[in-house]
Parts: sequence; structure tokens; C-alpha cells
Amino acid sequence: MLRQFRGAMLVLVALPLAPALLVNLISGQQRPLLGLLLGLGLLGLALHRLRRGKTARAALMVGAATGVIAGMAAGIPPLGAVVFGAMAFFGAKLLYVAAPPAVVEPAAPAPPPPPDLLEVPRARLAALAAADAQLRPAVAALRALMAELALRPSGLGEARRFMNLQLEGLERIDDTLGRGAEPPPGLGLLVEDMARGSLQLRDRLRAAETEALEIQVKVLADRLREEGYA
Repeated sequence: MLRQFRGAMLVLVALPLAPALLVNLISGQQRPLLGLLLGLGLLGLALHRLRRGKTARAALMVGAATGVIAGMAAGIPPLGAVVFGAMAFFGAKLLYVAAPPAVVEPAAPAPPPPPDLLEVPRARLAALAAADAQLRPAVAALRALMAELALRPSGLGEARRFMNLQLEGLERIDDTLGRGAEPPPGLGLLVEDMARGSLQLRDRLRAAETEALEIQVKVLADRLREEGYA
């Protein structure tokens, strides 16, 4: 229905040209008569293209028809006829050519969170929370080390083998004690060594971080002095 109505608008636009065609036919003015005939022919082709859904070509023919009528029938200079034709083309294009639907770019998926490299060691340590009381100093020290590694993941490479060794040893000892084995005399000393090793590694990671910060401060201070800001 809407397309047919729009086609009828082209017919209404061309109706005023009929009296002008009759006047020029009677007067015998050939150039205006030819311009009107060409313009009406182009408008007819535009209407045909429009009804077949070729709106872009129809708009182009409307512009051409307007330019021909303006230049040959109305006696408008060539530049003015071109301007009128261009105006008619863009007007018909806005009226008939449907704007393409806006393409909404899908939102980029959020990057996956970085893997938690401490997830497995943390779960194994949580399972040791109910371990034999004699092992608790080593478990507590290992928990402190993991807390430090959570703040400074860069030290995980150095601490991974140490943690695996500690966890494996504590799990085996706790499992053996749980089966009723008597703790050997050297167990207490071993637990103290394990706890001391965890705390020493934690302190070494902190010291390395502090040293890195001191170097950054020194470099920045030297840079400021070189640039004349300090």
C-alpha cells in the first residue's frame, strides 16, 4: 500500500506538465516540447522501476527527468538544471530508498579471568586444616606463604616446587598418623624445619619486592634530577 501511494506521488508531480506540453505543442516550440517529452518519459520509467522495487534507479531517473525539464523546457542554464536535477535525485532517494537497518556490533566478550595458580595448592592446604596437631605449625607457615604469593604472584615460579614438596610431605605424614602410627622422635624437628622454610621463603619474597621498589625509587629520582625537576 505504501509503495503504491509513493508511486502515485510521481504521477501527481507529473500532472502539471500536461498543460505545459499542450501549450508547447500548439505553439510549435520544439526544444521545450522535446524537453517535456523526455522528462515525462523518464518519469514514466522511474515509476516503472519504483513499482518493481528498484528505488535507487527510480531516484536517479527522477533527477535526470527534473534536469532535462529544467534545462530544455524551462530554459534554465545548464548549471541550474544540474542543481535542480541533483536536488530532485536526493529528494527522491530520501523519500523512496529505505535506509538500511543499523548494524549493531555485538559486544566483545569479556576476557576470561586469569587462571588461579594457587587454587589447587590452596585446596590441598585447606584439607590439612584438620591435620594432626603436631603438623599445625608447618600448615600455618605454609598458609602464610600462600597469602604472600597471592599478593606477589611473580614469586610463584620459585615457590611452586617448595609448596608441592611441603604439601605432599604433610599429606603423607597426616595420612600415616591417621592410620594409628606413632609419631617418630624427629617429627617435631621436621615440622619446625618445614615451618621455618616456609617463613624464610615468604621473607625472601618480601625482601625481593622491597629491593625492586628501592630500585624503582632510585631510577625515578635520578630521572627527575636529570630532567631538572628535582
